[in-house]
Amino acid sequence: MIITLTSHKGGVGKTTSAINLAAYLAERFGEGSTALVDTDPNESALDHAGRGVELTGRSGLPFRVVGLGQEVWEEHVVFDSQGRLHGEDLEEALEQSDLLVVPTMPDYSEIRALARFVGDVEEASERIKATRHVGRDGTVAARPAPYRVLLTMVPWWENRVYCPGRAELEEAGVPLFDARVESRRAFKQAAAAGVPVSGVKGRAAQAAWEEYRKVGEEMVAELAGAASGAGYGAASGGTSRGAVGR
Repeated sequence: MIITLTSHKGGVGKTTSAINLAAYLAERFGEGSTALVDTDPNESALDHAGRGVELTGRSGLPFRVVGLGQEVWEEHVVFDSQGRLHGEDLEEALEQSDLLVVPTMPDYSEIRALARFVGDVEEASERIKATRHVGRDGTVAARPAPYRVLLTMVPWWENRVYCPGRAELEEAGVPLFDARVESRRAFKQAAAAGVPVSGVKGRAAQAAWEEYRKVGEEMVAELAGAASGAGYGAASGGTSRGAVGR
């Protein structure tokens, strides 16, 4: 399973989502099953992993975090990509991934910015579909991965009563996760400790972890359904292991 996290702008919880979704996959599929590849120039995921080493002498994450060019052998890989992929980088992500996860805050200004990025994704997907062909070895060229928007940093009153940003996206037909992630201080505590939010004590942290667990369950269920007839990677043409880049 290849998951790429990207976003239309910074500060919307992309790396936080990458860390916690990788932690969910590691919990679900077991030790050694999952890696996170940090391809963002800011290296926020690598910094998160390094924080745990600084504090305790070992990583506080249940999966490996690697950078560009490092070897990956795990079955499940989460890419923490740079913000707003475009051009060839976006097409490569769509070809090599099973799913693109696009975090966004539910504010109207964020939704407008997201709309431009969604347009880029859909245009890149159409270009990929238009160039599909059967190669000499009989293999079919990659098809674009689907994408799904994840609402993050949702204020508690909007999460439990009404979320106007969600309503606008639903009306526009944008594919959304049913689950959403509330804004909580526990995420900053997790980053400071170099752990996923499940590693922070307290009910608020555990509620935050349950939100990401629900997102992960949706993610796995969607891809399992898509793979029932063809196997993971069929929608994207698969992704080779070894040294990776994006």
